[in-house]
Amino acid sequence: MAKTPRLLWMISFHHACNDGTLMALVALIPILFKEMNLSLYEIGFLGFGLIITVVVQYAVGRLADRIFSRNLLEIGALLMGTSFVLLLFVNDFTGLFLAVISMRIGAAFYHPVGTSWITREYAGKYVETALGIQSGVGNFGVIIALGTSGFLGEMFTWKAPCLLWAGLNFAAVLLGLALIKEDGIKTRVAKQTKRVPSKNTLSKMWFLVIPIIAGGALYQVTSIFGPVRLTIAADWSAGSADLIFAMWIGIGTITSYYFGAMSYRFGKTRLLLAGYLVSAIAAVILVFALDWFIIVPVLLVYGAFLFVTYPALFSMINDVTDESERGTAFGLLFGFQLGGGAVVVYLCGIVADALDNPDYAFVIVAILAAASALTMFSKNLSRRSRSNLEPTESDLSSRV
Repeated sequence: MAKTPRLLWMISFHHACNDGTLMALVALIPILFKEMNLSLYEIGFLGFGLIITVVVQYAVGRLADRIFSRNLLEIGALLMGTSFVLLLFVNDFTGLFLAVISMRIGAAFYHPVGTSWITREYAGKYVETALGIQSGVGNFGVIIALGTSGFLGEMFTWKAPCLLWAGLNFAAVLLGLALIKEDGIKTRVAKQTKRVPSKNTLSKMWFLVIPIIAGGALYQVTSIFGPVRLTIAADWSAGSADLIFAMWIGIGTITSYYFGAMSYRFGKTRLLLAGYLVSAIAAVILVFALDWFIIVPVLLVYGAFLFVTYPALFSMINDVTDESERGTAFGLLFGFQLGGGAVVVYLCGIVADALDNPDYAFVIVAILAAASALTMFSKNLSRRSRSNLEPTESDLSSRV
């Protein structure tokens, strides 16, 4: 490839720190649930804090389209690390929620900046592989956070993972400033003088809104309510519950690395259809499963299919938008994904608290996943009906 892989891996490291920090907090929820005497409603409300990310993320995406600066990644990582330091002084839900708000502001920087940066720098046939790599490395950070934070919290104190991930974010800032130069980045984007209205960008990606929301909801609800459900219903330890869901993300990380090859072979639309259909079925099974020999294989299949949908969505957005609006497009994508996920998590918290059963959260996301599968099935039928007028998915890698 024309571009050095150092840039891709540095951006991906920021992704790992960003998503890993968020997941470290999620992994601690079963412990905080007991220590701070939280309710299921309050857990759902913590998820609703994603709305903060949505608002800031959109503004960052618009800014990145006008004046692109890699320093935006460092600003986000610095805020994430600082937020986890502040979390050390929290002892109730109010303080916890304020720390989460600060963290969500920092988390708003990576996705519109990092993802759009990759699509700019690796445009062409390598872009799908690059997107798969950055997605996989981000998932790797999540696996580390989810697989270790619960155990560290039980062995020492829940503040130990906070120190660890604060340090990693500060390291991302220092390494990013030291290894990646600003040269050429602003110049390239400065040539893009035309500012595309957000509504025009949205009109190109409207058919993906429900699947985008479903992707965010499936990830948030499974990772937040899954471990809590096992600690409540099956009396699992927080570390064991976190570890089994880390396996879910782990298999997804592996499959996301192969997204480029799978996209060429099957097409993005078919991958999305399969991903949401399997996710719907898996969510229904998880409503009833408590034994590890059922949960493990279900989560492995679930993760393998769900996590491929994320780079598939990134690639679709890349296909239907112009480079000059890419920051806005990814800001909208992650806005719907995180915002929709936040609303669904909040509603799940309300329903689960009212019925005193977290199982209903999985029922809700199963319905949403089924609706997304139906959307992609309709899209696939529409594509087939036009196959005599345009290239098919097996012919081009840029198909949608």
